[in-house]
Parts: sequence; C-alpha cells; structure tokens
Amino acid sequence: MVGNDFLGFINDNRLFETTDRVLLAVSGGLDSVAMAELFQQANQPFAIAHVNFSLRAEESDADAIFVENMAKGYGVPFHLIRFDTATVARERGVSIQMAARELRYTWFDQLLQDYSYACVATAHHQNDLLETLLLNLTRGTGLAGLHGISARQNQLVRPLLFATRDQLAAYIDEHNLQYREDSSNSNDKYARNRIRHHVVPVLNDLNPGLWQTLPRTVERLRAAETLMRTELDRSWHAVAEPMGDTVLLPTAKLVALPEVAFRLMEWLKPMGFSPEQARQLASLLSQPAGQIIQSTTHRVVHERAGLLLEPLPIQRDFNLRFIEWPSNPVDVKGYFELIIDFFDKPVDFRPANSLNSACLDADRLTLPLTIRPWRQGDKLHPLGLNGHKLVSDLLNDLKLSRTEREQTVVLLSGNEIAWVIGRRIDHRFRVTAQTKHIVRFECR
Repeated sequence: MVGNDFLGFINDNRLFETTDRVLLAVSGGLDSVAMAELFQQANQPFAIAHVNFSLRAEESDADAIFVENMAKGYGVPFHLIRFDTATVARERGVSIQMAARELRYTWFDQLLQDYSYACVATAHHQNDLLETLLLNLTRGTGLAGLHGISARQNQLVRPLLFATRDQLAAYIDEHNLQYREDSSNSNDKYARNRIRHHVVPVLNDLNPGLWQTLPRTVERLRAAETLMRTELDRSWHAVAEPMGDTVLLPTAKLVALPEVAFRLMEWLKPMGFSPEQARQLASLLSQPAGQIIQSTTHRVVHERAGLLLEPLPIQRDFNLRFIEWPSNPVDVKGYFELIIDFFDKPVDFRPANSLNSACLDADRLTLPLTIRPWRQGDKLHPLGLNGHKLVSDLLNDLKLSRTEREQTVVLLSGNEIAWVIGRRIDHRFRVTAQTKHIVRFECR
C-alpha cells in the first residue's frame, strides 16, 4: 500500500513531525497531486505552493488555476508566484532549467521564513532518482552524484522517493484524482526526457527487478560515500598544518597516502579547484618547487616543504607618499597600521628588539616618505653589512615563502630604502652615537 509505505518512509527518514506544517511544491502533475492526497489522507498539516514559469502560455495559466482550486478543495493555504523565466535565463546567461530551479527554490526559502513552515516537500520519486543518477553518470560524477537525490537536504524533503511513477499512477487511479499533463514531458529535446523515454525502458528489459534493486544500490553508494568522507576528513587533519590563513600540506605526508590525486580533488573542491588541477598538483610532488595553480578564490603554491594552500593575495600595487610627516597612524592597505613617534635620543637608548619596530635617525630621513611593495631591482645597505644588497637576495637569505615575499613592503626616504618593513633597516639610517633625534616606526 502506497499510503502505508508513505508513512513508513517519512518515519524511517525522520523527514518531519506529525504536527509540522509542510509546504508542498505542487505543479499539478501526477506526482505532486498524488503527494498532496497522501498528505491529506495522513492528516499531515500542509500548504501548497505553485510556480507559474510562463513557459507554456495558456497551459501554464491553466495549471495555476487547477492547483489553486485543488488547494481550495483541501482547505489549505495557497501560494502562487509568476516568473518570466525565459527573460531571467537570458539575463543571467543560464539555461531555462537552471533559471527555473534557482527562482523556485529562492521563493520556497522565502515562504519558509515568512510563514514558518517546517520544510518544503517536492514530489521526486524513484524514477527521478534513477534519471538523475544516469544524467550525473554521463556528465561525470563522484559517489554523491551516483546515489542521486536524497530524502532530506536541509529544509527540503522528498517524501515520495520510496515509490515509482507507476505506483503513484495506480494511487491516482485508485482515488480517482485529476491531474494536469505537462506537454513538455514528451519533448525529447531535454536530456532527462531522452533518458526517461529511451534509456530506462531498456534497463527495465535488462532487469525486470530494477525498482527492487535500485534502492539497495543507492543505499550501498551512500554508505560508501559516508566511509569515504570519514577517511578524507581523518587524513586531512593528519596531513594539514594550518598557519594562519594558509595551510601547508607537507610533501612527505602526501606521498605516503594512497590515491593522493583523488584526496586533493575532494579536499580542494570547496575552494573551486577542478579535478584536472588536483591531478596537476599531485604530479608536482615529484617536481622542483615553484609552480602555482589557482582557482577563482585560492591558490596552491608548490614550496620546498609541500603544497601551500592560501587565499588569493590582495592586489598590492599601491604607493603611499607623504610630503610631510603624518600626524596619525597610517593604514597600509589593511595589512597593518604604521605608528610614527618622534623623540629625543635618551642617554641609555636601546633599539627595540622586534622585527615590527624600527628606530631610525630622524635627521637622516628626508621627505617625501613612501611606502610601497618591494620591486625587483630594489637595493639597500643592510644594517651591519658592507655594501648594497638586492632586496630579493635579502628575502631569499631569510628563506621566506612566496607569500611572505609578496607581502613585504618597504619604507623609502626620498628615493632610498630606509626599512624593509618587518625585515631589515638600512645601515645609513641607523641610530648612532651622534644621533640626536629618533623616529620610531611600529607596525600593528
């Protein structure tokens, strides 16, 4: 009995409580009409929502009227919205199907908030599950795509996944229910319809017990995905070494893992990296360091120690120039605040023992002052060393990572570097026995 299976599926999957008000997404087709009747027969509180996508002219309007009358017959709240879906799809540069999906689920979310419904229910059934599985398989997918759609996803529930379309059709006939037939369901221009009309019948012929074996197959795939996710989480925490906004994946730890390319693919997918990029990163582990692979939001830098995952650096092409001494702290592009303090040199002066602070001879500094990122060819006379040195060589000697190098900025007095900020001051601007006035720069 479909009715008993319906209640059992809801309870087994804990989709909602018997006192919850559920919003039903009803198109007027066979599936959603059957769902509404099942809710009515189960005395489950519900409301009905219908979206008119304006894709089939008078037919779409007739669907909306049909569903509204249906809601009146049940005596339940009815929500209706109309979208110019074709125009939205064109403006967003997406397919009509994608635009329709985005529009309806955004509206459903709003209804859930406005009317405090427990969840929204759609009428997806086993045929939809199989079609989704096959579509994902043809397009390329992982385990999540192979087990298709889930019974619950946040506030979206699918209480008909226990039934086939034929079972729902029999239920409709048994209760003498009327429904609307969407003419687009017969159009083979849609990939899902081609699978429905031409592929699924062949699978049914090959295996008459398809609808009995499908749920068990999906259950095994979900279990396999759960185990896979558990292992991915375990190995990520065993390998990853967080360092502020960056994460180091040491080469020695990575190469000791089986299927490292697959792990990288799954780990980095949320940051927008493609499977092909993950394979490239895996191949870098046996190559010299230096390469960079990036997504739209992050990048992975192949360092000597391993793969360094970090957000894309902020564009740092700036030039802060001061023709007079600033009286207030200077905001250096959100990276740090520079505090500037003048004072007479005390007899017992000792320079601050901190890389974030520099005490310089105020009388040797000349305006304008400039703060900017270091550039190739920049030189300074490092404190305690004879002669000039390229800033690039200084940073190399300090064994800084690529990210630390990119974030290094310099303070110039006139055209001369007085301080590679946070790294080294210039010998010419140091405080000496002859210094009378000191200016202290401090990064915060």
